Amino acid sequence: MILTTGFRIPRSLLGELHVYVLPHKFRQELDVIGRIWRRDQEHARAPHASLAVALRAVTGQPVRILPRTRWKDGEVFLITTRPIAPDLLATAVRFWERLARREEGKERDTNALAPMLAQITSHARPIAEAIDTPQRGRLEAENWVYEVLGWITAERLISQPVPFDQALVPFRIDTDGTAIAWDTPIARPGRNGTARALMKVTPRIKTLPGVSDLVCILDVSLTRLEDNLYGVRSVWIDHGRNNGGNALLRLPVIRKRDRNTDNGWKTVFRDYSAPIVTACGLSPLPWSQDALAQRPDHVRAGRAVNDRHPIGVGVGPRTFLRLIEHAQNTLGIEPVTYHPTTIRVRGDRDIDGSRLTPQALDAAIATNGYQQLRIVHLSARPESRERIRTELTHYQRPGDPEITPALGTAHTISERAELVVYDTADLLRHGNPDRSQLIEQAPALKGAHDTLVLALVDTEYGAGMMINDDAKPALRRAIGELGAASQFLAIPPHVEDDATLIDAPSAQPLSNDDGPKRDYPAEAAVKDLLMRCGGLTDGRLATAVTLNPHPLDREVWLVGIHVRRQNTSKNNGTKTNTRPRLVSVLVAIQAHPDPSIPSTVRLYRPDTGWTRHPEALAAFYAGSIGPEISPQQEQQAYADLRDMTDTALDELRKLADHPIIVMADADATRRIWHGLTDNHLRTGRLPGDGLPNALDIAVVRINSNDEDIPRPAHRTDGQQSKKDPAQPATPGNRVYELTGDDRTRSCLLGKTSRTYAADQTGRIGASYTRFTLPEEQAAKQGKPWHSFTGTEFVVARIGLLTEDTLLALAARLCAQPISWDGRTRWPVPLHIARIADEDHPYYRTDETSDAPAEERG
Repeated sequence: MILTTGFRIPRSLLGELHVYVLPHKFRQELDVIGRIWRRDQEHARAPHASLAVALRAVTGQPVRILPRTRWKDGEVFLITTRPIAPDLLATAVRFWERLARREEGKERDTNALAPMLAQITSHARPIAEAIDTPQRGRLEAENWVYEVLGWITAERLISQPVPFDQALVPFRIDTDGTAIAWDTPIARPGRNGTARALMKVTPRIKTLPGVSDLVCILDVSLTRLEDNLYGVRSVWIDHGRNNGGNALLRLPVIRKRDRNTDNGWKTVFRDYSAPIVTACGLSPLPWSQDALAQRPDHVRAGRAVNDRHPIGVGVGPRTFLRLIEHAQNTLGIEPVTYHPTTIRVRGDRDIDGSRLTPQALDAAIATNGYQQLRIVHLSARPESRERIRTELTHYQRPGDPEITPALGTAHTISERAELVVYDTADLLRHGNPDRSQLIEQAPALKGAHDTLVLALVDTEYGAGMMINDDAKPALRRAIGELGAASQFLAIPPHVEDDATLIDAPSAQPLSNDDGPKRDYPAEAAVKDLLMRCGGLTDGRLATAVTLNPHPLDREVWLVGIHVRRQNTSKNNGTKTNTRPRLVSVLVAIQAHPDPSIPSTVRLYRPDTGWTRHPEALAAFYAGSIGPEISPQQEQQAYADLRDMTDTALDELRKLADHPIIVMADADATRRIWHGLTDNHLRTGRLPGDGLPNALDIAVVRINSNDEDIPRPAHRTDGQQSKKDPAQPATPGNRVYELTGDDRTRSCLLGKTSRTYAADQTGRIGASYTRFTLPEEQAAKQGKPWHSFTGTEFVVARIGLLTEDTLLALAARLCAQPISWDGRTRWPVPLHIARIADEDHPYYRTDETSDAPAEERG
């Protein structure tokens, strides 16, 4: 069995919270305030969120203001863990409203909200009243339940210290409902002082397919603490008080320009927490621009992005297992367990991550309808050209002519493949050089219809490098406009550029052992260029999907549907919200059970239909990432996407009448097809429903979000360590299954990272927790402590194959990537679709600014 981080919450343990039912007029007044500050990004996105933060600051307890159903329908609830003193509530709300209604720098003494609250008292609301089970295996809960039920679970978890082996660690709750090991920071002494981090446990309330109870998933992570406020978006404050709650205040902060500071910036509380705390007669919040360094016991924070830090990321699987055992004791319930199936996947040692052979490369080029492949290497330095030249010799037959370093000349790699190299260092520099001369400096980028052109591009990057105006998005777009897909290879920065580095990277050659030097980055870049970007494959996928039992025994179309809603802001001095975009990428692989026949890869473009993958990928990078949508057009945009998908599936059947297997990413597609949600699984709308042969189209839902699915923590049927029986066992190479209350099957494939599998240092998080690491191994606190992850597969429509075959196929396509030698979180067609989105020049970036976003996290 696989033990996971999920726990079914029976009705008897749901508990109750205190609820204030707010009148309709209250919401209308909040809408008025929202219109006042809509363009001012110093505030929260919505007034009700800002007011909730202010109330957390004055009460010291979790507070949320949430609609009962949707924001504009039904009742609005103010929810908290215990009643708020009426005088305190009235003062805080009145003062917040006065500040929130400021116009042109003046305060308006309007007092509309507080008098409404004077007529309202809280009542203890049993959460069970907001949950219904319309039928076995189906659960309906009001939206607010998912937001606040975790508070009760967190309080029960921290009622006793957590035993992490011999370390007994107390936790405190914060005003977001997260449990924080505040009094036991993880520490690592160093030359520049002691680095610290806080472990936090966030209970996330979810549903599982066919399960009639809500499920709490324990999410454990680290916040690496900083001693300055740069890049910080929220802080924790231990603000002592004589009344109210004693939760750690978690308050949002924002960076503002200030001429009176040395660097022209200062960090302040977002909205009005600080003045409201003072107005309520409480001790002022401890705050200054050096609060993190001067008051480390009272004010703490971490960066919003994972920058370099003396303490590594992650907590390791041993921590998860100890926490599961603690939850069993404190909650009195067993974790969600998955049971073994007969489905097996390729083990880590069996995954084929080899290069294409020269014969397979030529066969794949021909199968995809090309006469010739041209690899164009846009280079910055001779040493990089030598790396690629050396790597490409592995794609040559014995006795083939040697690839020379000559520039601008076509060098033969194989019968159908050639290499052309250009020195374009000036165009590759980060910044905003004029790249309109790209085609003049690299004319081979422009190919004919029967020539596949792929660009391998140098990009200067080193660990800790701070990049302004990254060249990759602009280059990828410019190369795409010429009809070529691109892959980038990171090269170390020049020594004279090390002023832009936190730590200058080593210039030592890349090697793995005492044998021949192996340039892993160059090898991976070329494999990714050929197989993922170029769609050139061999028989490795066929070998994987024809394993017994439940082998694939016929040709099929494997379709990956990736959907994402992108919200961005302009960054031109002042941030301004822009309309969201609906991103969708559809990839189809014509898969064969015969390993001698290469698979072909296509990407759907509404204007050209199913197009050969590299050509469609280039066109995708050259254009918009997706259409803009407004709140009024959102449902129509979803309907248009459904229609486009049905058209694409119909066109695919006309290309070749094979069974179609759709693998849909659960993250965003459930907004489009509600038949992919747990509550409407197999009964709601699914891809292909608009076609007459819809029932023949199989649909498999894929979910790999660690916040949505229980994370594998220990395999009880695995090999246990004789020296350390408390050590968790890895998930192994078998698919595990959870059978719901209505017999719905959901399967879980566990995964360990390459770092974890590499050596004892990678597996340090299985032998110790960060609280119990021996002092002599303290340096390993700086390493990443990887834990186990999982991917969930649920068949939403069986189509023309069996359910077992579909589950086996999805799992085996995670365990045998198209170009890598480790497992992926998504099956191959969905993985290709997701990476296409993530590599787009406008990924998480406002297109109208024509510049990359500051952060891509």
